Amino acid sequence: MAQNRLTGACLCKNIAYHIMLPASEPFPKVIICHCTNCKRYTGSGFSANIIVPQSSFEYIKGSPKLYLDRGDKGGQVLREFCPDCGTPFTSRSDDEEVAVKSGTLDEEHRVNCAKLAMEIYHHRKDKWVDDMGNEDVQRINGSMGG
Repeated sequence: MAQNRLTGACLCKNIAYHIMLPASEPFPKVIICHCTNCKRYTGSGFSANIIVPQSSFEYIKGSPKLYLDRGDKGGQVLREFCPDCGTPFTSRSDDEEVAVKSGTLDEEHRVNCAKLAMEIYHHRKDKWVDDMGNEDVQRINGSMGG
């Protein structure tokens, strides 16, 4: 059976993974989470994720570190990250599905997972997030130094 293969890695490239999905399935859409723990985990205003079956996700290089977190309702949330560069990889609360941080996908695969499907904990969204589409926001192609 033909499959869609997505690949990704951390910033230092010490850990890499692949996701094997049936070719008949559409590419995963992005789900943004605005909960407090996801903001802290990613160091950003939200966490951008694709949700895939746990059985389709496999590390092919290196081993992440595991942090055991608690969700709002007290349930356990397992979070995996690179112990060398700190890149967050996944969050999951069961053995069925895993939320893979979409920013860790390799560029050629990230473009296939580019549609936003949902925002969760929307009521906790930082006010500046809505300004990202505002025409008054300065936009630069490249960095501001460094």
